Order: sequence, then structure tokens, then C-alpha cells
Amino acid sequence: MGLPRVLIDAWSWLNYKPVMASADGRPHRALAPEIQATWPPEKAVRRLAAYKLLSAYDSLQAGELAAFAGNPDAAERREFGDPSAFVDTTLAHLLGKTQQIVVPGADHAKDEQATPEAVAAAAAQDRLRKWAETELLPLRMQACERKAVLLGDGVYLLAWDPDKGRVRLRTVNLGLYFPVLEDDADPGDYPTRVHLAWELPEDPKHAIKARLRLITYELAPIASPDQDDSAGGAPRADAGTFATATGSARRAYPWAPDRSSALTCYLTDAEWSLDDLPLEKATFRTRADGQVLRPCPMW
Repeated sequence: MGLPRVLIDAWSWLNYKPVMASADGRPHRALAPEIQATWPPEKAVRRLAAYKLLSAYDSLQAGELAAFAGNPDAAERREFGDPSAFVDTTLAHLLGKTQQIVVPGADHAKDEQATPEAVAAAAAQDRLRKWAETELLPLRMQACERKAVLLGDGVYLLAWDPDKGRVRLRTVNLGLYFPVLEDDADPGDYPTRVHLAWELPEDPKHAIKARLRLITYELAPIASPDQDDSAGGAPRADAGTFATATGSARRAYPWAPDRSSALTCYLTDAEWSLDDLPLEKATFRTRADGQVLRPCPMW
């Protein structure tokens, strides 16, 4: 005899919803058709389904999903926006009236005997506030933190943009975010490898098949200064990289000039036809400065 399966995870409190637990244990296909594709990781399916269900409550469409799942009476339900109001109220209390970047010690820069550390802190605070204004930080915080309140998750993407000459800040659609979580990793550590992945729709007019786009950010050892990238491996190390006595490559970064690191962040941006997903079949994108992202050190 088969015993009932009890699934306990971060979204277990949604198990009472029929759309979250079908007969085969997978969410109903009406809840998120895109999760029926073959490329999303199996462990991400319930997370994506939970996002879709919670978003439906926020946009007054939970009744529609219930009707798709086999409850015809659900189409007659009326929703009045209470979940959305709760989310907005919680967000307002979380963020407060204003948000401001503060560097410790900067408020002492105008003292008569201000220390060099205080002056440096004030200069850093001024630079950060100008950056925040350029990057529309308050608006992006509201967008991301609202997702965190509604969906339980939020993702910021901070990445150096060589074309703009500064770090760019973006909020990421949670349905595109796939972190690589190690089974034995400390849950307090951020994963060293994350993917942003989504499908590009078919374009019959131009004879273009459906494709998968995958952007990967990975922390990995810096390539040695003499390593060649002709075979498509790690790129040649750039200026600022030095070899230690043991032969390992290290680099000092502007945010930690007194401490070198053996790691850097590599960016890979590739596309595949959904009919053929091996790595050798990928088409790699090119950055604005001509650098092929296969993989490319971001700094």
C-alpha cells in the first residue's frame, strides 16, 4: 500500500491549495506552465509555483487559478485587494519614510579636529549617495523589498558595467533566479555560483526557434597571468594580477587594497536552442567592449 507523502519545505503552508500539490506531487500545470519545461532544476519547481500563486493573490487572480485546477465555483469569487494592501502596509513599515546611505564616522568630518578617517568616510558617503541617486536606489529598493514581503525572496544584482564605468544595480525577477546550492554548504553563506535563466520565445516569422538564455555568475580562482584562453577555458588574467611564490594568482581590489584575494567573479552569457543544450552548442554573447562572455572576469 502506498503511504501519503507529506512535503515540508519553505512553501508547505501552501500545501492545502490543490494547485500546489497534484496527484504526482508536482504543482498543477495551470499554475506555472513554464515549469513544465525540461531545463529548470527539479528543486526549483515548487519555488516557482509558490511565486506564481502568491502573485495571483496580489493581483486578484487566485480565483482564476483555482478554477483552472478544477473548481468551477471559484470563478464566482470576488477579491477585494486585501493581500495587496497588507503587502504595501508591511513594505511601508519596513522601509520607513526615507532611506539614506550612512558611512560610519562621516558625521565627524566637519569637526575642528577631524581625523583623516572621518574625512575619508565623508568622501565615501558622498560618492555612494551620488551613485544611489544615479542608480535610482530608493525605487529599486521598493521594487525588490516588495517582492521580499510578498514572495519571501528578493534578489539584487550588483555588477560592474564597463560601458557606464560604474557598478549597476538591478532587481531580478525571482522566476529567473537559480542559485547552485551545495548540500553541505553553510546556509549563512551566499552561493558561489548563480544562474539567471529564461526562455526566449519562438519567432516563426524569422524562422527562429525557441531558445534558452543562461547568464552565470561564478566566484572562482583567478587565472594565472600566463594562462591562455585559446581553448575556451578561463580567460587570461588582466592587469593587477600577480603570482605568489606558490604559483597561485592573486589580486588586490579597490574595496580592499590592503588584502589580496585569490578569487574573482566570472560572467558567462550564452544561448541555446531548446532542441540542443550541450555546452558546445551554445552561442556566447559579446559585451559592449568586444569581450566574449565565455567566461569573462568581471573585474
